[in-house]
Amino acid sequence: MKLFVDTSAWFALHDSKDQNHKEAVLKSLEIKKRKVELVTSEYIMDESITLIRHKVSHKASVVFGESLLFSNIVTIMDVSQDDRLKAWELFKKYEDKSFSFTDCTSFVLMKNSDLRKAFTFDEHFKQIGIDIF
Repeated sequence: MKLFVDTSAWFALHDSKDQNHKEAVLKSLEIKKRKVELVTSEYIMDESITLIRHKVSHKASVVFGESLLFSNIVTIMDVSQDDRLKAWELFKKYEDKSFSFTDCTSFVLMKNSDLRKAFTFDEHFKQIGIDIF
């Protein structure tokens, strides 16, 4: 099984003060136990490193970035020009939602890769019809 990992999950794992920290840790243990392949995107990586830097510490963001860049279990997907354009169309289409552009790139990458589940605490994934792990 492959699982897309969103910023909210990465952040919850790395900030013990986050309201979802305990649940994120429990879910990560289940992921390890089930040997799930993890997928994220370069946009999510960027967003996560920046958030961890500002909310936790520079050191924590470096540790996170190193662990992601050199991981054997996480694949970091690049966002192509075609993906960006599709994400932009989604972003424009859903004026009634508060999707970020990064959310939209995640939705496009997941659809393109036939990924159906996300490790996230972001309700936007549910709103677009993606199952939450």
